[in-house]
Amino acid sequence: MIQRFAVALLLCVGLVACKENDTPGGGSPVGAQLFQGVGNVKVLDAHIVLSGDSAAGASSGQLEYVVARVELTNDTRADITPEITNFYLLDRNQNRYQGKDSGSSIFTGISNSVQVLKIGEKREYTVGFRTSDSNITGTIIYEP
Repeated sequence: MIQRFAVALLLCVGLVACKENDTPGGGSPVGAQLFQGVGNVKVLDAHIVLSGDSAAGASSGQLEYVVARVELTNDTRADITPEITNFYLLDRNQNRYQGKDSGSSIFTGISNSVQVLKIGEKREYTVGFRTSDSNITGTIIYEP
């Protein structure tokens, strides 16, 4: 009886562990180890997501997005209204990818704040960077 209970318990724990490793949107978790923030940007999480959008010149014929959840701290001398298009991903070759939060089905359900960010405050944003490089790594910055 105890052995059956132990086996059932291990099975449940294993299933919970598998569920916790699932990635929303079917992307591959790459996280903050491959994408780093600089200055007032902290990368909380990042995934590479296949969009289903097509692009000429892409090896697979489909575009990929780096979708990152970042924390922006207003370290300026004035209140700001952050814009997603002011986030940039700089890859290892110094190519710049401008941030997006619309224009593809991968952004369904993403809604970023358009409220003023006061001096010293922090806020989370979800931002995507369109790329055809499935091995992309780099730095995320914010340029007001």
